[in-house]
Amino acid sequence: MVAQVSLTVDADMQLRRTAGLRGRAKSAVLDVLESALEIGKLGMGRLHKDAPLMIRVDAHLVTYSLDLESESATIWGAEPVRQALA
Repeated sequence: MVAQVSLTVDADMQLRRTAGLRGRAKSAVLDVLESALEIGKLGMGRLHKDAPLMIRVDAHLVTYSLDLESESATIWGAEPVRQALA
């Protein structure tokens, strides 16, 4: 089975608002999924498949979850990160 990343309809719409963001977000989440699967082979810790996780991709905060049993991830949304004024 090949690890895969899917998107909710809302996440797909949010990611398509910025050129190239959809592909970069899927790639980033896939990298995390593959790492988690390798760690899982070592029997180190458990991750609940509904646990919300976040990763910053460019200027967006991407929310996703991992399902290690089915070797898949779901991207739930992407919100712009608010930059602090210096």
